[in-house]
Amino acid sequence: MKNGNETTIVDFQSKRLQLIEQGYCVLEDMLGSETLQKTRKVAFNAVHKLSDEQLAAHRAPGTLINSKAEPGLADCIGNPKALAALGAMGFGSSKFWKAVIISKPGPSPRLYWHQDLIFWDDPRAYSDSSPQIFLMYYLDDTSRENGCLRVLPGTHRQWHDLHTLGEAHTKEINRMENENDPRFLDFPDEMDVPIKAGDLVIGDARMFHATHANSTDQYRTVITVWLFPLFEGLQKTTQSWVHQEFHKDHGEWPMDALEKIKLLIPNYTGTAQKYGFNRQPERSRFGQA
Repeated sequence: MKNGNETTIVDFQSKRLQLIEQGYCVLEDMLGSETLQKTRKVAFNAVHKLSDEQLAAHRAPGTLINSKAEPGLADCIGNPKALAALGAMGFGSSKFWKAVIISKPGPSPRLYWHQDLIFWDDPRAYSDSSPQIFLMYYLDDTSRENGCLRVLPGTHRQWHDLHTLGEAHTKEINRMENENDPRFLDFPDEMDVPIKAGDLVIGDARMFHATHANSTDQYRTVITVWLFPLFEGLQKTTQSWVHQEFHKDHGEWPMDALEKIKLLIPNYTGTAQKYGFNRQPERSRFGQA
């Protein structure tokens, strides 16, 4: 990776270890200026189509715009540099579910603490090898002032009181109907993750994360890409679900967009049927190999 006129050698094994042990890692300068500018334009156009009512419905997280109607995100989703990094970290054969444009207008409140794994029934959910990861491409420099990411390292492998407080992305919590909900509070051991535009946060979907409030008068935008690494090692019902959901939402994308993400397209040909996902872990299973 380039930093001015210098070349930085990335120790991908250290990044892998950080992701496994802490639940996240940061890779600098991953998107490239051309793709960054193109993705900013796609996100801007999508966000500014929303009504005031739609914005109010997602007051805490910010916009939650599904990639199914945004094939212009294909360059970001299929970013070869990031896919090569995942392979070097031992997370190859990753398959894509969806991406989400999450733009927090300013001013807006905190995003609540939550974890995002939707397959706690998959045996890998209680192992070092997470079934599901996120790639967060921030399109703006982030800080506490404009709502940077907050994380609780290690909570992807440990039971936490937050597991008892409800699921993510319900209508009530997204609208922040109860500002005293403990999921909006500070917690011991939380860490801020401020980064530069074009940097990449790779996170374990099981890790509790949140954001600070955006206290500026500008939008703060991230593209969150949901991947399932080592796809063929997931249980068959999980593979079936990811395959069907991807093709339902993205199967009609233009061919040039699909070509850009071809390495990420799930292709399950077995007979297992998908079933409803499960966002709630079992406390007794934490600590299992």
